[in-house]
Amino acid sequence: MIEKLEYWFSKCSDCLLHPEYEKLLNELCDYELNQEIIDFLCNKATSKKHWCELRFEHLKILLLNETALNYDLKQFYFDALKRCRRLWLKMFYIRGYAFYATEEELEPIMKNFQKLLEKNHDYIDYEPILSVAGLPYLVDKYGFDCFKDALRTAKNEYQKINPRLRKYFTMNEKLEQTFKLSPEEAKKQFNEILKNAKI
Repeated sequence: MIEKLEYWFSKCSDCLLHPEYEKLLNELCDYELNQEIIDFLCNKATSKKHWCELRFEHLKILLLNETALNYDLKQFYFDALKRCRRLWLKMFYIRGYAFYATEEELEPIMKNFQKLLEKNHDYIDYEPILSVAGLPYLVDKYGFDCFKDALRTAKNEYQKINPRLRKYFTMNEKLEQTFKLSPEEAKKQFNEILKNAKI
């Protein structure tokens, strides 16, 4: 499997997956992972050479495949979330770290995350963070106060985003992006934004 992964990954661009490689990644969601594949996925999930969307395609296998829990990835997640600049991706590294961390270990991380939420009002970050796969998932699974506080902050800060930029898309339980608006509705809403924009 690792040879196939490496071969087809070499056919991907910095931001797009080759269809054959995408098929292999989908297979990995139900595949029994071994150390070699874990190392491969960890490497690709943190590679600065590629866009965060491509990194996330590797990260989500580590988050969804239960056999990944047979490996101690605590330090990997901790290091990744510390280095990550994109807020929505940082939250998914936190989700991985939560598999291994105590509430006490998560508290300072989530306080910092809340501060970042208050500074950043990019709808591209907030939609995954507020989706069923994001902070609501962490609250439901662990019930930690630090997750509840972060979710409250995220909901409050989300209201500061232009309403016309909200609710275009979300993320489902399988960590797949889904659209809330039809292409026609999205186009109409986007045209309204352009029309009302001050240039």
